[in-house]
Amino acid sequence: MSALAQRTASTDVRQAIVRYLIDNVDSPSVSLSRVIRAVRKMFPLCELTDWELGDHIARSAIDAGFAIEFDADVP
Repeated sequence: MSALAQRTASTDVRQAIVRYLIDNVDSPSVSLSRVIRAVRKMFPLCELTDWELGDHIARSAIDAGFAIEFDADVP
């Protein structure tokens, strides 16, 4: 896979990310590692890498006005 190529998240995964952000709207920031763990718990067969999932989470969180805690252990 090309370094610039990225798989898209399924609609269910994207909705889970948005739902997590809505549930934590009172928090000024979002932890990538926490959201990755929450999504993996809901979708254990998600084929996205942690890096790709973190990218989707960060983009959604930034669009929603959250600060991002880049605390995920990504190689």
